[in-house]
Amino acid sequence: MTAPRHMMILASAGSGKTYELTNRFVALLARGARPERIVALTFTRKAAGEFFDEILNKLAAASRDAQAARKLAENIGEPRLGPADFLKMLRDVTEAMPRLRLGTLDGFFAQIARAFPLE
Repeated sequence: MTAPRHMMILASAGSGKTYELTNRFVALLARGARPERIVALTFTRKAAGEFFDEILNKLAAASRDAQAARKLAENIGEPRLGPADFLKMLRDVTEAMPRLRLGTLDGFFAQIARAFPLE
């Protein structure tokens, strides 16, 4: 199954965006996407930090507990995954931390403007 190249979630505060975004991020990892190739943007630094923390928490819980792994695997549509798979994803994410693109929309566009100042 090929994941869409872009996804957007529009919803009000407290509606489960972080839950859905983190599941989508983990699903992309499970399907072979490199963590540094995934762009996840939000409006606030606080939300971006919560998003990153929740990714780490989900992967850590699923890597050390078979029941948590089963639940996460079902939630992302990849029932074959187990704790060892989530541990590998956790390692991949932590190793890629300096290159991750998890942040704010304004920060992302500022980065683009700095990379192409003459354009």
